[in-house]
Amino acid sequence: MKDEKIKELTDLLINIIKKSTEIYYHKNYFERTDKHKFEDDDVTNLDIQTQEFIVTECKKIIPGLSIIGEEGKEINNSPYELIIDPIDGTVNFKNRISMHGTQICLTYNKEPAISVFYLPEFKDIYYANKFGAFKNGDEIKVKSMVNLKEVIISMGDFSKKNIEIWQKHFLILTNNVKRIRMFGSSCFDSCMLAGGNTMGYIVYTENLWDLMPGRYLIQMAGGVEYYNKEKHFYIYGSKNVVELLKNCLGLN
Repeated sequence: MKDEKIKELTDLLINIIKKSTEIYYHKNYFERTDKHKFEDDDVTNLDIQTQEFIVTECKKIIPGLSIIGEEGKEINNSPYELIIDPIDGTVNFKNRISMHGTQICLTYNKEPAISVFYLPEFKDIYYANKFGAFKNGDEIKVKSMVNLKEVIISMGDFSKKNIEIWQKHFLILTNNVKRIRMFGSSCFDSCMLAGGNTMGYIVYTENLWDLMPGRYLIQMAGGVEYYNKEKHFYIYGSKNVVELLKNCLGLN
């Protein structure tokens, strides 16, 4: 994809994602109990309406693109694929906890090209493309540390299928890092790490809508990924911090 095309699509996607979050605040939410997907996962009418809005608007600028979303998918014969989490942190949103947002990743020929995040309570736009990672237009970088005792990490919401490994990691890390935070939103976790507010992030999921947008943002902010195939979790951070966390958890 040409540079000018990437810049143009980045601006368009930023506008779409900001407009999509207006649905959050101008309509009442209600539970969609028929749409609960797994493990007490919450779904509201606004999750579904937000994804529908994003899909409709994105198809206007990229006709025929494929969709992989938390609230449904559509596979087409197109080099473009849009990965969407319309309200990441629905439980937080429902309970008026500010740590939630919308995240998308546009891929081209199966490779990430643009990630965009909007944290509506903070009015912050994060995005990444081949030119780097940015917050409100300013370049951001992950923060590297040499002493694990000074590292602040976030841990993703555990799922019931990997609660044992989550608990094991939590107990080990509690005694070895400065602080652990659990924000309840992969969107928020990824933005905090890429922006240097936290230094590490451990997530226990393989859902593309939870992983792909943040993976690319963190990568373009200078971060790396470790994936444990046996237990199905990821560690993100600077190369040095990821190695410190792996050593701490006995993964080397």
